[in-house]
Amino acid sequence: MHAAQKKFLEERFDAKKWFGSSNSGRPFLKEFRFSGSEIKGWKLLKVKDTEEASNRVAHSMWSRGDKIDELLSIDVFVSGSVKSAHEMLLEALGNMQSGSIERKMEKNTPGDVAFGLANTMITFARANLVAVIRNAGRTIVPVGTVARELDSEIKRRLDSE
Repeated sequence: MHAAQKKFLEERFDAKKWFGSSNSGRPFLKEFRFSGSEIKGWKLLKVKDTEEASNRVAHSMWSRGDKIDELLSIDVFVSGSVKSAHEMLLEALGNMQSGSIERKMEKNTPGDVAFGLANTMITFARANLVAVIRNAGRTIVPVGTVARELDSEIKRRLDSE
């Protein structure tokens, strides 16, 4: 990411308030793999693990039961530190084509820091992980509950490390 774009994103998303800090303490995960049981009521259709820059990424596609019109794309990026995860979060926000994305601050918001577009897309960071959850089907489904379930699974895995 170019320095000017990074500076714009840091200002736009008020990064000085959250960048580099985590409520999760010191633990971090070395890897993240989907098993298919992370999200109740959703079925894992496919998963592909890749490496992008210095991040390991689990790309996945989910359907709600047999409803193929209700699809979610969930990517989880595993970084080497909280700081590099927050760099990835800024990059993910920079790749989104909407000026309506805003920081989520509600009590039950997932992650250490989260951003979303209404309840149709959410991206959050927890420790050294960044999750991006987007609608991918014809029918728009709310992503808040899915994000909270995924975050609970991430916290469970962090606690067991």
